[in-house]
Amino acid sequence: MRLCMISLDAVAQPDADRLLGLPALSALAAEGVFCRNVKTVYPTLTYPIHASLLTGCRPLSHGIGHNQPFQPDTLPAMRKWYWCVGDIKRKTLHQAARERKMSVASILWPVSGKNPYVRRNFPEVLPLPGENAALKMLRYAGLWILKMEILYGKRRKSILQPDLDDYAALLCEKLYASRRPPRVLTVHLVDCDAMRHRYGTDSREAHAAMERLDGRVQRIMDAVEKAGLTEETLFCVVSDHGQEDAPRGIPLDRELQAACGARAQSLGMGAYIFADDLTAAWRALDSRREEWGIARILGEEEIRALGGPENVRLAVDAQPGCCYIDRDGETRGEHGFGLDRPAARTLLWLKGPGIRKGMELKEADLVDIAPTLARALGLSLPDAEGRALEEAFQ
Repeated sequence: MRLCMISLDAVAQPDADRLLGLPALSALAAEGVFCRNVKTVYPTLTYPIHASLLTGCRPLSHGIGHNQPFQPDTLPAMRKWYWCVGDIKRKTLHQAARERKMSVASILWPVSGKNPYVRRNFPEVLPLPGENAALKMLRYAGLWILKMEILYGKRRKSILQPDLDDYAALLCEKLYASRRPPRVLTVHLVDCDAMRHRYGTDSREAHAAMERLDGRVQRIMDAVEKAGLTEETLFCVVSDHGQEDAPRGIPLDRELQAACGARAQSLGMGAYIFADDLTAAWRALDSRREEWGIARILGEEEIRALGGPENVRLAVDAQPGCCYIDRDGETRGEHGFGLDRPAARTLLWLKGPGIRKGMELKEADLVDIAPTLARALGLSLPDAEGRALEEAFQ
């Protein structure tokens, strides 16, 4: 058995009908199992969710509670991200596969830098101002990515979207055309997320990005077919979160610091609150709900029930149309909202050996995905909090 896992960033339940109208994704749904009601994890940010996709655990357990560590006094452009797999505290699918002597490749997957279990790795690592992009990628990825850059780098128009996703699809094609195609491949496609942040959730650019995503899924499936591996490959296409338009940007960290000395770490349409005096911070938030666009204040008990990170004891969800910004400027599409929004219901396609055909699952939990894939591949994820979706199997 082989696994080809493709993550479509920033599409969700509200996009299901549009995506099912596209050729590759509609065929996957018809030939396998589809679910449009997958409950994602809190917070609805890319890095915590992708750690959950690999571990079957929520952020409280796997330790990735945000895209970035809390760095309140560092300029936003200079903040480090959770780039290294060593930040994940639980066993991943990559590790489980490698322990069973399976070859593993990964393209643009978050929190996968410096990964000893992935020989062919192109992690999602961004150069900060003043850093050399090539040297940084070598440190986090290894020599394979240098070889790919020498062979195919001229075919990549830029490191921006949609060009980067096109390059990711090209690398997937080359992996399957190689003498040793990977037994496990994970690839993260970011085009739609970039377009929605830049132009808005229901923009023409976002719709075009969905069509491009469908085309890249088809390219990868065609590469598997050309390699003669379709009959032994489990295809898993997932999404992490949707987005909502949030034209009102509120500098919550600045406002909260002035009001009571507390600090806010933006999630987008939500924020973590850090304070020595949580009672004073709660009072400040409660007294200025409308001014600060607060829909809900979450205490420690609620955050733990959601599986939120252990170092967060107070948080807020934003009202529709509002988001929390670290710098002045226009905002468009955002996420980071709570789990009660339609865009917090994500998508799952499964197709391959032992999977039912033409079945739609009523519901699932995002932490069920890793145990389901582990079950199909005969791998062990002893820490997983989700369950294998047995109803998806024949």
